[in-house]
Amino acid sequence: MADIPRTNAGRYQTEGLSSQDFNRVFDQIQKDQRKKRRRARSTITPFLLKNKSLDDIIKLGRRKGGMYFTKDDLKGFERNRNDARNNFTNGEAGITYAQLIAHSQQIDIKRANNKVDNGLGITSATPVSIKHNLLIVRVKASQASHDQHHRVKIRFEQWDALLDELTDDKRKNQAIVRQLCAGRLSFDCDCGRHQYWYRYIATAGNFAVAPPKEYAYPKEKNPDLKGVACKHVIHATTRLQSPAWQVRVLQTMLQVAKQVGYGDDRRNTTEHFSDKEQKQLNRNRKSQTNAAALKREWQIYQRRQVALGKKLDDENGSIDDLRKQLTKSKSLTKAQRKKAETAQAKLQKERDKNALLQQQLADQFQVRKQAFIDALVMTGMSEKDATAKFMQTVKGGR
Repeated sequence: MADIPRTNAGRYQTEGLSSQDFNRVFDQIQKDQRKKRRRARSTITPFLLKNKSLDDIIKLGRRKGGMYFTKDDLKGFERNRNDARNNFTNGEAGITYAQLIAHSQQIDIKRANNKVDNGLGITSATPVSIKHNLLIVRVKASQASHDQHHRVKIRFEQWDALLDELTDDKRKNQAIVRQLCAGRLSFDCDCGRHQYWYRYIATAGNFAVAPPKEYAYPKEKNPDLKGVACKHVIHATTRLQSPAWQVRVLQTMLQVAKQVGYGDDRRNTTEHFSDKEQKQLNRNRKSQTNAAALKREWQIYQRRQVALGKKLDDENGSIDDLRKQLTKSKSLTKAQRKKAETAQAKLQKERDKNALLQQQLADQFQVRKQAFIDALVMTGMSEKDATAKFMQTVKGGR
């Protein structure tokens, strides 16, 4: 791209660019990466992973340690891929923020929190634009990097469903955007860590913002398929949990909900943030990823679940008592009938109250199911067992 200057390290200059120019440069970077990717050699394609041709395996060359790859190696890679799909794919795109943090490698979290002393830590990130349900974030590269910035793309997979829930109630809307930002997300980053370690996992787990999709197994960089996100994605999604960014996302949601025209019309749904807006968004102080906080959030939810279940039991008991009184009132005097009518009105009120409590319980079930599962997975429980435990806990009211 001749009109974009380069740094002394040969990378594109990204400092001081407007949001439009920033995206143009990184679109070019993505084209450059795609062109380079077409020339890749000795890759493990899905066909090779399935058929395991001996001649093709020999062409892969040597693994770390000098030994050639074997059929057993490829069988192990295939198991790892299937495990990744089972862990992250449930028929819906994206993974929750809690799930992202629970499955990230500690070194990536430390770098995202700038808790390393080798210059590889991340210190800032700023949203530059939003295109329908896709947020574009400019992340400042680490001091040790040859790059100046990286571009993180975050897609809100629950955007359409939650858009329908917006009202004139400010508090309810704030809860909706919190659910959106902590809910199912897909993402992409241009950095080498994401490209060579994690894009394959994101593609297999159905939480990649594509293009590009990665089908070549990372046999050298990440053969065990550990982790899910680079430090830039972790840092950006952590800042996304702050009201400072959520207010701006909610503003766009409300505009889209009220607009006339197609919901994904690029002319109506693409916004490039001004320098003034970016400075305001850069005041976001939520930069530290805290896995322990996610556990505490689940414990609070669990206590609320127990209290709500107990309250429902109490309300059901009151309704039974009122129903017995009404049954006896059928042969009573006029005065007694009037008293019975009062009891009937009270019964209806109790029914309405009970219905509201049941709806609250149902809402919490839908909103918190994934948070429950993620929290138990963080303790070492399998996702299957965590799902079963969730259903047992809700049904038992414990």
